[in-house]
Amino acid sequence: MDEWETQPDLFSYMAAAAPVQPPEPAESPVRRLSHGDLTQLALGFLCSLHPEAVALQVPARLRKYQVTAAGFWRGEGKGARNVEKTAVVVLYEKFDHCFADCADRDRQLAAIHELRAEKNSLEELIRRTEPELGSRDDLFVEFRSWNYAGSRNAEYQKLRRRLEKLQHTLHQGSRLEHIRATGVADYCYLAVPAGLVASDEIAAGWGLVYLGPGRKFELVREAEVQEIVTPEGRQILAQNIAVAAAGAVRFAAGVDCPANGEVAFRRLPRRKARLRRD
Repeated sequence: MDEWETQPDLFSYMAAAAPVQPPEPAESPVRRLSHGDLTQLALGFLCSLHPEAVALQVPARLRKYQVTAAGFWRGEGKGARNVEKTAVVVLYEKFDHCFADCADRDRQLAAIHELRAEKNSLEELIRRTEPELGSRDDLFVEFRSWNYAGSRNAEYQKLRRRLEKLQHTLHQGSRLEHIRATGVADYCYLAVPAGLVASDEIAAGWGLVYLGPGRKFELVREAEVQEIVTPEGRQILAQNIAVAAAGAVRFAAGVDCPANGEVAFRRLPRRKARLRRD
């Protein structure tokens, strides 16, 4: 036998070998939003409402009840000097922060979810049997707003009172309730990472904003007008916004103004070369 017949055939090995497929690129994991990212989004949502002045870390009345962001609107014409409307945004990053400390919280949340499902079914019935409660000003029927509070359905009104009582019990004594009770904001919004809490879990009257990757925010539930707000309360919040904004301006300009002492200048804070994008 010739020597070449006993040598391995490299070409046959290459032909039999399956072609090597390049590895598929791994999907980049979604970056978890930092506290700074969430704060930026919370302020961005407030700015989308177009207030005339905003600030971060604003005391509602006392510094104990500080909100993440606050803004106010002035009147027009002769009322331009008056603060006509105010809004606050509170950022919570953890589920437990959204409620008061109560032993039976989980049971109350489960009961709220059950009542909410019944409420949705009764509202569907009301839309069929009491069409006069629907707003006639809406352009599209599917987006029509409804005055469910004016319904003649006794079962619905009873369920609604039970739901409000449960929500009040769940949030009674919470920081959110104390902020609302200060009477300085016409509109109160809770901003959380997307999906952290459901709209039927937060305190009555509060709006809910989801903050998500890609620098996006979504208004999940609109805030209700707080009837307890007073002109004096609005003015207090506007003054606190001015004080908080002044601190941010001094920091950005590198100027220190101690209460008792001379004005001092320092190096300007570094600015990031570009905005990081998700």
